[in-house]
Amino acid sequence: MSYLLEYIHEIEKGKIRVGRELASVLYSLKEDMKNPDYIYDEGPGRLRINFIEKFCKHTKSPFNGQPFILELWEKAFLEASYGFKMAATGLRRFNEVLLVVARKNGKTTFIAGIDLAEFFLSSGGVDIVCASNTNDQASILFEEINNMREQSRPLRNEKRSKKNIFYIYSPKNKNKIKKLSAQSRNKDGYNIEVGCIDEVHEMTDSKVYDAIKQSQSTKNEPLIFIITTEGTTVDGFLDNKLDYCRKMIKGEIKDIRILPWLYTQDSVDEVFEDPSSWQKSNPSLGKIKLVSYLEDIMNKAKNDLSTRVTMLCKDFNVKQLDSGSWLNFADLNNETTYDLNYLRDSYAIGGVDLSSTTDLTVALLLVIKDEKKYVVPHFFMPSDVLAQRVAEDSVPYDIWHRRGLITLTDGNQNDFTLVTKWFLKMVQTYQIRPLWIGFDPWNSQYWIKEMEDAGFTMEKVRQGVYSLSEPMKQLEADLKNKLVVYNNNPILKWCLSNTQAKVDINGNIQPSKLNSKLRRIDGTVALIIAYAVLNRYKTDYENMIS
Repeated sequence: MSYLLEYIHEIEKGKIRVGRELASVLYSLKEDMKNPDYIYDEGPGRLRINFIEKFCKHTKSPFNGQPFILELWEKAFLEASYGFKMAATGLRRFNEVLLVVARKNGKTTFIAGIDLAEFFLSSGGVDIVCASNTNDQASILFEEINNMREQSRPLRNEKRSKKNIFYIYSPKNKNKIKKLSAQSRNKDGYNIEVGCIDEVHEMTDSKVYDAIKQSQSTKNEPLIFIITTEGTTVDGFLDNKLDYCRKMIKGEIKDIRILPWLYTQDSVDEVFEDPSSWQKSNPSLGKIKLVSYLEDIMNKAKNDLSTRVTMLCKDFNVKQLDSGSWLNFADLNNETTYDLNYLRDSYAIGGVDLSSTTDLTVALLLVIKDEKKYVVPHFFMPSDVLAQRVAEDSVPYDIWHRRGLITLTDGNQNDFTLVTKWFLKMVQTYQIRPLWIGFDPWNSQYWIKEMEDAGFTMEKVRQGVYSLSEPMKQLEADLKNKLVVYNNNPILKWCLSNTQAKVDINGNIQPSKLNSKLRRIDGTVALIIAYAVLNRYKTDYENMIS
């Protein structure tokens, strides 16, 4: 029996537990074995499995020096990744594989084995890349590959392979294993057959992935392995890739070239209530990763928020934000979208947070319709600081600008006239009319007059617990109940994720930046300001829209 079918069979018998996402993928693969569009060949996967188990050894305690015997899930994964071929061409079906698995399940060792198998089994003259977000992380994987090579006498034979600081090289077949990261100056000039990208959860953009993908443009059977745990980066590379793959799993997108293999929990509650579910995100639990480790960290997490966040994210692949965050990711995340025409001819509440240079300037409209609060946000940034902010903040402002989410103002300061023009555009184009627009009076004197001259009614909302505590609490409740629809705007989502609740002795709260000056919360502030204005005129507004 094939390893893939054996794995599916064990799951069906209840001996192995996986989450709904992986179960759905495995069911589809089982059906695809009978699909005439595909040929299923166990041979390519078996070849790599046999190579790893015959030649590769563990390099770390407590298994150092022992043969690398793959778990059933690893064998099934390799067999599925390599086994499906297109019937029309005979070429490999999958050119990209996403593996999400919790930490301490042998992920790095597994990647090293895959890379070494490709290094020695490939026809010749190809580059195999081990990549990650940072040079240090890429070096960890690179050294693991080399340590595994040196553990095996046949593989370390100088006549066949050698290592320098740049790559592992085979004089026999001219293959190379190189490392690549987002910090690498030159990401071009590679001839990549297989790329393995490790820990992509820290990547804010797709530059490393794009470099690998582009280098494979001449390959008949290119392959990229993306292997990672969950992380805390919002709207980064992993979030976007997972969003795409989850739409595939749900049948919303058809893409036969990507294989998502996600070891994920079905709920947060089961993590705390059902220890038998831990296997869903930890397929090597009890073999490599110890159950006692999870039990210990679970007990600590009950009384320590920081531990809880790290545990859920890294040990159970539950998306989290930093430990000091106002909201967790599940609370703030709302992927519902809308067309602006749906809000046409509506009354709104406006909110604005102005900045001159460093931070974003934000303008937004809040429309209550069909018992939901629809948010229309737009962001502004000086053009002269764009490149600097991208580099220093490691935030994809340039991508957001190209998507039309950020308007660039000329020079090194924000031009608030563009904010006025945006509000006028919303009125003139969509007939979305703000009855009142809230603003922080700091640094806004001249712009307020411009807005009032344009016919808008402006409302001062001073920063502090007195003005912001109650609307911030109301926003929190609405977000948790999925009543705030912000069109899945990645910048607003990022701002929400960066927000910390600063609490005074009386339990009042106000927004503050989380941990770093590079984190922006301007979108959150503007939205809270809009909520504050809504509170002042709630009855009047409700009468207008009724």
